[in-house]
Amino acid sequence: MLAVGCGAKTQNTQNTPSNPSPSPAAQSPTPAPPSTEQVGVPASAGKLSEPISGALQRVTKKPFGIYITPATSPVQPEKFMGYHTGVDFETFSAEQAADVPVFAACDGKLLQKRSATGYGGVMVQACKLDGQDVTIIYGHIRLASVTVKVGDNLKSGQTIAVLGTGYSAETDGERKHLHFGIHKGTAISILGYVQKQADLSQWLDAMQYLK
Repeated sequence: MLAVGCGAKTQNTQNTPSNPSPSPAAQSPTPAPPSTEQVGVPASAGKLSEPISGALQRVTKKPFGIYITPATSPVQPEKFMGYHTGVDFETFSAEQAADVPVFAACDGKLLQKRSATGYGGVMVQACKLDGQDVTIIYGHIRLASVTVKVGDNLKSGQTIAVLGTGYSAETDGERKHLHFGIHKGTAISILGYVQKQADLSQWLDAMQYLK
């Protein structure tokens, strides 16, 4: 099976659609990075806990649904194309040489932890959100930092990994950041991009559940 992640290689060469998703909002001054000692906060009903500390204060260069091409991507250089299925949480300059914890966003069983093209390390967790089954994708993690086992029940706010080192095999050569995706249902899909806008209906915008 072809494993494709946040940097999923695609063969689609169509022109940018006439109604692409809007570009990310202009960046505001970068706040100070949150402490890496911060403990994840358990989710409230119908919500997810932050998978990375200070998630809502972080710049999101690639929000959910944005249409990416090598020419128009807010991240350069860019080698991929498609509609982004997740949310990318960027890291601060002070975090580049530090371990940045990743937290379980909900209660649920760990389904996968493995290396995959486009991600480096990736974890997939089962979850229920607003009464429906979903899977949570955590991409660009350091697999060696993961102490939980497939089949373990994770608790919301539990530390589960640290981000991989940027531009290394841990991130499949990508910058240091967290790709966070929510796929509907119990079937596992770690696609970082889809080629048809209609296919985004199989995914949820994480920002709607973190606010």
